Amino acid sequence: MEQIGEYQYRIASRGKRLLAHLLEGIIYLFITLVFYKIKGSSLDDYLNREVNMSDFLYSALASIITGFIFYPLFSGNLGHKLLGLKVISSKSGEEYKFASDGAFRELLKYLGGFLIIPVVWLLWDKENQNLYDKVTETLVVEGITQDKK
Repeated sequence: MEQIGEYQYRIASRGKRLLAHLLEGIIYLFITLVFYKIKGSSLDDYLNREVNMSDFLYSALASIITGFIFYPLFSGNLGHKLLGLKVISSKSGEEYKFASDGAFRELLKYLGGFLIIPVVWLLWDKENQNLYDKVTETLVVEGITQDKK
C-alpha cells in the first residue's frame, strides 16, 4: 500500500472506478424513471423526448446537490460508497468531506463528461486520476485505515 501522511491506502483500480460510476448512474436513472412515471409518462416518452438546455441545467444542479449531500457522509458519491471507495486529498491524504468541495468535484465530473478527454484521462494516468481529480487534487482510494503508532 502507498502512504500519504498518516493514512494508508490503495488507489482504486480503473475498473472499480468505472463500476462505481455505472452503479451510480443506474441508480439515478432508476430514480429519474420513477419520477417520470409518477408524472404520468411512459418509458417510451422518456426515451423519445426532446432534450433541451433546461435538462442540462437540471442535471448540473443534480450533480451539485448529490455532491453536497454525499461527500460529507461518505467522502465520495453513492457509487463510491457502494464499492467501499473514498475520495481523499492527494496533498494531505485526508478524506474529502466538505460539501462544497464534493459539489464542485461532482459538477466538474458532470461537465467533463461532455468533453470525453477529462473522463478517459485516467486510462493513461499512473494514479488513476481523471482530469477533474487533478483539478480538485483528489485521489479515489480503497482500504483507508489510520496508522496506530
